[in-house]
Order: sequence, then structure tokens, then C-alpha cells
Amino acid sequence: MSELTLLWRLWLAKPRQIATLAPSGAAVAAAFVDAVAAAPDEGTIVELGAGTGPVTSAMLAAGVDRQRLCIVEANAELAAHLRRRFGRDLVARADARALDPLFETRRIDRIAAVISTLPILHFGRTAQRAVLDECFARAAPGATFTQITYLPGSPVRQRHLRAWNYRAERYRRVAQNWPPATLWQYRARETRPSGDRYRDVCLGRLDSE
Repeated sequence: MSELTLLWRLWLAKPRQIATLAPSGAAVAAAFVDAVAAAPDEGTIVELGAGTGPVTSAMLAAGVDRQRLCIVEANAELAAHLRRRFGRDLVARADARALDPLFETRRIDRIAAVISTLPILHFGRTAQRAVLDECFARAAPGATFTQITYLPGSPVRQRHLRAWNYRAERYRRVAQNWPPATLWQYRARETRPSGDRYRDVCLGRLDSE
């Protein structure tokens, strides 16, 4: 079964759980690679919703150290496909709305960048915040969360991001993709506590004040 056929079949069955009916094109993958290239030099690069693996493949082809990668996919068929393609060590089957157990198991304490093709637009507000908080609780200074969307605006509403103490900016428009895509980047605002203290606040171990 081709990757396009696999993704098409899964999208038809669960369109709100599969972000798109076609794999990301080369231009989108290149844009994600550029986002990773600007990340801090130390820390894990987390890919959420890897699908059939075009972005993973582009990162590896660009020379990203596979030891720095954590590839996450929730769908069982897609995760199995990714493991056959890239190896079991690289791919974790996990729900992006509950990442802490995975990060603990894999001893991921410092995240340099997150790239995401999750259908985060369809997540509820609580789930959207959980994805961001659990990633940024372990984020290195300067880390970004880069999210794809096929709509004009941010898939996580700007007012919610401000309330959660994040900021957003449009990173890149990719017209050479079908459908045309936009990458948004989310960052923690500078007023957040940093390092281990922010992680403890997010995990409820410390008061935020």
C-alpha cells in the first residue's frame, strides 16, 4: 500500500484525527528543516504527528542527528509504518495530549524544538494547552513549537495563547504545497519561570507566584 493510499484511507475514516489526506510535500518538509536548523544546539527535537514520515525523512537527509530525534505518532497503522521505515528506536506511539509519560520514559529533559503536523485545530482548548505546556515545561531557552495549518490564521487562537502566556508568529507560507500551508511558531513569553522551576510549575509541584 502506498503512503498516499494509506493516509487517504485513514483520513476518510477519521478526518478529525488525521491532519491531511496527503503527505506533506517537499517544500513543507524543507520549511520544517529550516525551523529545526535554527533551534538550540542541545536538546531533543520532537516531531508530533509524523504521519507517513516525509518530514522525518527530510530531517535525516539534512543531517539531523537521529539520536536527537523523538518521532511521535498516535495512530497504530502510521506508527507501525514509521517503525518499518525508520526503526523502532526512533518512533514512539503516544498521544500528543499526554506526553509526560513518554518524556519520562525516554528521559527527555531538554527540548530544543517541536515540529507538529497535528490536527491541533480540532483539539479542545484543554488539549491544546496540554500539548504546549508539556513541551515547554522541558524546553531549552529559545525553543520553538512550529505548527502547520491549512487555514489563514493560527490554529490555536491568539487570545488563548496570550492567556496561557505564549506568543505566536507566522513563520512561513508554503504555497508550493497542496493544499497551500502556513507554519506558525509558538514561544513561551519571557515572563515565564525558566528551566526546572517552570517544569515544576507546569507539573503542579510549585505555585506559579
